[in-house]
Amino acid sequence: MQRRILLMWVMLLTCVIGAKAEVDPNFHIYICFGQSNMEGNAQWETVDREVDARFQMLATCNFSSPKRTLGNWYTANCPIVSPDGKLGPTDYFGRTMLAALPAGSKVGVIAVAMGGSPIEMFDKDKYEQKMKANASEWWAQLAKRHYGGNPYGRLIEMGKKAQEVGVIKGILLHQGCSNCGDPNWPNMVKKIYNDMLTDLGLKAADVPLFVGETEREDMGGGCASHNTVVAKIPSVIPTGHVVSSEGIPGNGSDPWHFSAAGYRTFGKRYAYEALKVMGMETKADAAYEMTDNLKKFFTLSKFEGSVSLKEGSKAEFPVWGVFADGHREYLSKEVTISSSDFTIENGKLVASEEKTGIVTVTYTDFLGQQHTGEITVIVGGSGIGQRFTSLDAIGTTAFAIINETEGKALYGSDNQNLGYDVPEKAFNDNNSGYLFKLEKSSAGNGHLLRLITLSGSAYSIWGNPGYLNSQPLDGWCSFILGLNNQNGQDLKNGAVWDIQYADGKGFSLKNVGTGKYLKDAGTANNDNPTYFTFCTLGGSTAISTVRHTAADDDAIYDLSGRRVTARTLKPGIYIKSGRKIAVR
Repeated sequence: MQRRILLMWVMLLTCVIGAKAEVDPNFHIYICFGQSNMEGNAQWETVDREVDARFQMLATCNFSSPKRTLGNWYTANCPIVSPDGKLGPTDYFGRTMLAALPAGSKVGVIAVAMGGSPIEMFDKDKYEQKMKANASEWWAQLAKRHYGGNPYGRLIEMGKKAQEVGVIKGILLHQGCSNCGDPNWPNMVKKIYNDMLTDLGLKAADVPLFVGETEREDMGGGCASHNTVVAKIPSVIPTGHVVSSEGIPGNGSDPWHFSAAGYRTFGKRYAYEALKVMGMETKADAAYEMTDNLKKFFTLSKFEGSVSLKEGSKAEFPVWGVFADGHREYLSKEVTISSSDFTIENGKLVASEEKTGIVTVTYTDFLGQQHTGEITVIVGGSGIGQRFTSLDAIGTTAFAIINETEGKALYGSDNQNLGYDVPEKAFNDNNSGYLFKLEKSSAGNGHLLRLITLSGSAYSIWGNPGYLNSQPLDGWCSFILGLNNQNGQDLKNGAVWDIQYADGKGFSLKNVGTGKYLKDAGTANNDNPTYFTFCTLGGSTAISTVRHTAADDDAIYDLSGRRVTARTLKPGIYIKSGRKIAVR
């Protein structure tokens, strides 16, 4: 009997030891931490609901909806990080990594993040003091509610649990707005990184650190200055890598968070950086069965590009791509460019003289498809530059509003309602020309169009911001300078506009209050939409074609980028299919 019991104990012990030894080397696990951008701040959408079951998240706290229990693995459906989180960079980091890895691989994430959290909350020697001094702060409450008051401790606890089944391959960080510009931030990150490696028995060479930039200023970011600090990470941490936020759109509502489209792109960029460090191509594995939604996210439809260069300058050639799902990405660091008209040095275009020429752009997307396009560039002179095709792309960029059909730019002055017959004049009339910036309405039902002076500063009326309104006020002031809305409502911010882009037409502007459309520099009282172009001033056009796309092959544009009709052409130089043509 004793022998039988002993044999049973030996067999049981053998099973336990065997279970602990079953670590899957093809289960790639990543630790993710930071504040609200890592937590996820954009509402996920229908396209985000399809998730490969081999992309897993380890619950670092208890969730009620969906029901999840601390310490268990689940398919990485939103929200991944916490019950308070939404769509963030981890979502498309995991999707991209899984698609690129060999067949049979799995990807897992262990994420701990609190909105507004300072970096000290992840320092095992400082978090208690930080919590005590800021007990009423939202991030301190989140730390208590979800992570037992010790976010770093929860990461290590879950990291050790994850090591029972897979291999930790890297660490992702997005944090900075709460420590914006702190020169000691890289050293604080270094200590936390080294503590993680030590406490989990890891080597830096095997577990690189990937640090994302904060939202850029031209995308609406309010702590973009922190990126100068983020840039120092590789010099402080040899295995540290910076993930660029260039061209990634903000949410239009606040100066800290990205849009849903922005988080998808950011997640992909984190993955691209990780793949490069692993020595792998940024390319989907041929055997991976990708959903249609993911294919559309990765498939380039066309190039867009514009350049504003003065003679004698040298600059990175800005190339944007529009993808099959409609989102827009900055691709300059992923393309190769060549030109017989311009000198190219280290990926930068040299504008040595005033001229018009062609730049050829080549890009290989994540699906392995190569795309080639030709973009016409004008150096020097004047003209209208970049034309926007999405609200996300506009960000906080100053732009003019142009009715292309009538060839007039929207414009106003204190005593007149009129439109410029020459759109370029909106950019160079020093007395009364106006540009605009896009703002999200606080009511959440549309956008405000704020007036900007030609110098780029805000336009104010009696100390209040000037906005695009919808009607003249009291018979003496142009509709464009309105401080209050129709029906006597003192909104102090003009009309709220529903702005919709129609492919191939442009943007329509509908007054949310009246339901009427704007047509020109007058009252918005039209039942049917008029389409406008939002564009910046620049010394270039953005006419481009992707060779495998047949759309608009016969379209003709003038050198300011306006589409023209063949039967009305006057003698001059025009652009057709990305090339110059002369009409005599």
